[in-house]
Amino acid sequence: MTFNFWLAQILGLIALIFVCISYNTNNKKHFLFYQILANIFYASSFLSLNVIVGGINTIISIIRVTCLYFIEKKNNDYPKYLYFIFAISYLTLGILFFESYLDILAIISYEIFNLAMFCKNINKVRYLMILPNVMIVIYNILNQTFTNAILDLVEIAVLCCSIYKFRKYKIDKYINLI
Repeated sequence: MTFNFWLAQILGLIALIFVCISYNTNNKKHFLFYQILANIFYASSFLSLNVIVGGINTIISIIRVTCLYFIEKKNNDYPKYLYFIFAISYLTLGILFFESYLDILAIISYEIFNLAMFCKNINKVRYLMILPNVMIVIYNILNQTFTNAILDLVEIAVLCCSIYKFRKYKIDKYINLI
């Protein structure tokens, strides 16, 4: 196994830590901040393995999440045109750098990630993140980046736990009001 392989695994692990932190915050601004950090490490992980479509899409994600972070910081609504700019970017660059049919999974999953990020409600974001994460696990397995697939499975587990945690918190809060 090469240096780049191990480097990618370390970068992916660091990204996973930031993603797990992001899912366990109930503030969209904090969520976006940790997503910026995670995407920087995910992009580095993909690019160190020469997984170009995944790397480029993650770089676009860094730009998108950074834009949303600054919009959220000002408590403004997300402009609809911004969603379409990123949706077209994922699709166009995915097609331009298309290497194999596996890249279709990456393109579709990043389109769903894009949709999720433009939701203001953090709970909806969590729900919308499940499907594209499952797709990325499949993408990683088929690209034989097994450690990244394991990390993404852990991400899905943390995501599901955070959904349960915040749902239980709401139910407990409601019960206490009665």
